[in-house]
Amino acid sequence: MLNSIQTLRALAAWLVVFHHYLQFFYNFKLTDPLSVAISQYGAIGVDLFFVISGFVIYSSTINRHTPPLHFLAHRLARIVPAYWLFTCLVAVSLINFKGLVAFTEFEPFFLLKSLAFLPAENPSGVGLFPLLTVGWTLNYEMAFYAIFFLALYAPKKLRLPTIFLGIYILAYIVPKLNGSFSFYTNKIVFEFLMGILIALMYKKDWFQFINLPVALTLAAGSIYTVVTTAGVNHEPIRFGVPCSLLVIASLSQEKRFPKNAFIATLGDWSYSTYLSHVLVICYMYKAQNTFNLSLLTTLAIICLTILITSYLSYTFIEKPFTNFTKKTLNKDTVLKLNNTQNPAESYTPEDPR
Repeated sequence: MLNSIQTLRALAAWLVVFHHYLQFFYNFKLTDPLSVAISQYGAIGVDLFFVISGFVIYSSTINRHTPPLHFLAHRLARIVPAYWLFTCLVAVSLINFKGLVAFTEFEPFFLLKSLAFLPAENPSGVGLFPLLTVGWTLNYEMAFYAIFFLALYAPKKLRLPTIFLGIYILAYIVPKLNGSFSFYTNKIVFEFLMGILIALMYKKDWFQFINLPVALTLAAGSIYTVVTTAGVNHEPIRFGVPCSLLVIASLSQEKRFPKNAFIATLGDWSYSTYLSHVLVICYMYKAQNTFNLSLLTTLAIICLTILITSYLSYTFIEKPFTNFTKKTLNKDTVLKLNNTQNPAESYTPEDPR
């Protein structure tokens, strides 16, 4: 993974962490400049994730033959196990400690819908949010993967138009089915397309002409756009365009991003960080009230616990499932190659060809 992308993934995850920390502990009422900025704009971490997702998914398939079922298997192995784990942890927490996790309630059938990435009304009344509330973004991710999966069956020249058509249908046609399908009225899905366009430009080396002053100007422009553009969160214009500018600026200066092991690790853990942080924050909110902990101590424990949880989830859930899927699919590919070649010309992984 590119160092710049790893840095942005870590930034996106922790922006969301601190945004929700200020929401749960202070209801966004702190008045110092940093807290106000994170309260108002920290949700942009989600939009940054979406742009990065479009970039990474398209970059990984643009110049290679990717069997659709292989793509789907990789994506499911990457997303589903950790999401199911933390969704079930929320369910267990709510069953044993009613009201512990804010803005959500447990109900068996609703749990099944959440695990299946189906938009549904949360029993708490907050709207179309799954049991693990931050999982609303994953409902969009899975819809994007489904569109991309289908597009891989199209001829290569038609792949990109097929993806654009699929996103259009998701945003403008599917919501007309009414009911829970209204969930897809959020135009945040177009931020995936922004990431795809960035991937196309990056592959053509368009960013090599962007020097450091121009990159810094793009980054500053992205911040200015967020601060000065009116509207609600997660609009493609207000948040998507600035995130795209930030990604372009970062990619153009890839060589300036140090290969920092800690930042790379935070990038690797970012998905688990995103999934786990609300549960950790809610438990610590309860602990602070129970044991009268200082706010600084509580924040330090929250950050440390999220880091530890992210490490455990990535190391023992995300990585094993991903590696197992890769090995299984690679073996399947080799077997198919061997079956289609003459025995004397059979391919093996050790074959230098």
